Amino acid sequence: MRFIPLSIVFLSLSTFAAPKWVNSPMEFCPPTELCAVGEAAGALIAEMAARDSLAKIFQTKIQSDQSVVTTSTSKSDQHGLLSAGVDEETYQRIREFAEEVIQGAYIKERYESSEAHFALVALHKSKGAKIIEDKMSVIDENNRSLIKDGRRSSLNRIIKNLKVRDALHERYRILKTGTFSSPVSLSKVLRKKKEKRLLGVKVSLRVKELKKAKEIKKAVTKSLLDNDFILSKDRSTFVIKVTLEEERQYMKVKGFVKFKYLLQAKSYNSNSEEIGAVKYEIAQTGRTKVQAYNNAMPGLKKFIEEHFDELNID
Repeated sequence: MRFIPLSIVFLSLSTFAAPKWVNSPMEFCPPTELCAVGEAAGALIAEMAARDSLAKIFQTKIQSDQSVVTTSTSKSDQHGLLSAGVDEETYQRIREFAEEVIQGAYIKERYESSEAHFALVALHKSKGAKIIEDKMSVIDENNRSLIKDGRRSSLNRIIKNLKVRDALHERYRILKTGTFSSPVSLSKVLRKKKEKRLLGVKVSLRVKELKKAKEIKKAVTKSLLDNDFILSKDRSTFVIKVTLEEERQYMKVKGFVKFKYLLQAKSYNSNSEEIGAVKYEIAQTGRTKVQAYNNAMPGLKKFIEEHFDELNID
């Protein structure tokens, strides 16, 4: 009688006992679902790995989150109308929405071998598509309001929204046949931006800041150019005066300093009459004064990007 080592018997049983879905999840799933498998040493980690694998299915079916802008957008960029890139904030919104879709998946099967845990995660395509539809509908409603508002900054916000929407729509088409049309088209927004640019509104900028690097001036300049204004040192339609001041704050923690930064901006028409003003305060800490300043800069730049339309120079 031939002797077979017990370890080989156990290994063989483990191999043949593995369910089909471990190696072929999509063959196991019906057409109405999207499936993926995760493998790990523990059950919970295997479930997390399965959701990660499901997310990768979306990633492999589209080019990338940074290629969501249409060809027409890229061509328009050659004329200086907009940047076709996806900034960090937009990229984060895309990731958050995509992760929410993945969270709609459920664990369909579990399997434990002698070496690892396996989890089969499944996403009902109709359920995932509905989640994305709801997200796109919220964006669409926001875009309707922004296009009605019609200001330069509103048009730029629509472009950002459309980048997010395009990324969601790519995922939507993986789950559902057909399209979910946007009520506000990119071509319409670009046309309106071009109309603003052709107005040739000139703005003079005067900035008083704290550092030689002139981060505030660069941020304000970028905001104005993104909104299709023309910067001019000569006679202009509007004048914007910007100041940044700092004030040291009391700090209990040894080895750290704290400063409050006050950003103020005022706009004037050609008759030197004040027509708008914005103000923003932010306090930041750091081991040094320079570090505190650097920590405050992202908040200051974000305020400039989001609130300089309140200067009423549109």
